[in-house]
Amino acid sequence: MPLRFVTRLSKVLTIASVIVFAVSLTQDAYYIDREDPRAYSAAWMLLLIGWLGLLDGIFAWLANPVLFAAWIFSFAGKKKLALLFAPLASVFMVAFLFRQSIIVSEAPTYAKITGYGAGYWLWLTSAMLAIIAALVGLFIRAAAFPRGGATGAPSS
Repeated sequence: MPLRFVTRLSKVLTIASVIVFAVSLTQDAYYIDREDPRAYSAAWMLLLIGWLGLLDGIFAWLANPVLFAAWIFSFAGKKKLALLFAPLASVFMVAFLFRQSIIVSEAPTYAKITGYGAGYWLWLTSAMLAIIAALVGLFIRAAAFPRGGATGAPSS
């Protein structure tokens, strides 16, 4: 496999992560036990107002700024930092699976979560792609610059 392709693979995977995230915003994130199970579940809307869930102890929304940070570090070539932030984002995302109900009004009233839509799974996939991108970037760097190889110092 040509080295040029391999070195670009991390960037391509990061771009794929961003694209999958953008596609996730066009889908339903979850379904609730209501007359309209799709109510309150548009992923683009959750991105905009989901931070309000922090006030109710729902920390899954924090996955978004953490994932954005992972992308920024990945594009900047800071793969170790990207590898710190991308798994953290996925932990916040997976934590949402443990929620049994979600706030659906300012009253507040709650509804039982009955399922997860494509938006949720694509959101999670975008974080997994960011993790893979960071790992690939680290492995490429390790292969291209073995210990001491870039500086001329003896490798150990």
